[in-house]
Amino acid sequence: MGKYEPLTSYLKTRPGDSWTAQFAEVERQLGFALPRSAYEHRAWWANQRDGNHSQSVGWQQAGWETREVDLRKRIVRFERALKPHVTPSRDAGEEALWRRAAEISGISDRNVLARAALTSFIQKEAARELVGLGGAMPDLSVPDRERPGP
Repeated sequence: MGKYEPLTSYLKTRPGDSWTAQFAEVERQLGFALPRSAYEHRAWWANQRDGNHSQSVGWQQAGWETREVDLRKRIVRFERALKPHVTPSRDAGEEALWRRAAEISGISDRNVLARAALTSFIQKEAARELVGLGGAMPDLSVPDRERPGP
């Protein structure tokens, strides 16, 4: 169980889609005082998905995100995160595409794979535009290839 699990549990069971809380209320749910950085830096309350920010992982695992933070008034507003509606057939189709792309490319990390796919798409579309414009690069200079000797 993580340090911020009490807040995660509270948010999972909280009714409604919004909770505006004084920092003291958040501390009551946690059972301990928030760190100084929560009082001094808005970034502490950010909805970061990467890194070692266990507090944001906690509320996001519960399906919530922070919206407004007022450090002076010591208030934060949590809202239920909206999830886009995805039909099961589309989701299964997307999973099949991800698997096939990973098989073809040998790239299993979806972020790296998505970047490679977008780069390839952009290159292909740029080439298509170039062909449409005449497709020539008369000033292109390519060095001679070295050929193995006899």
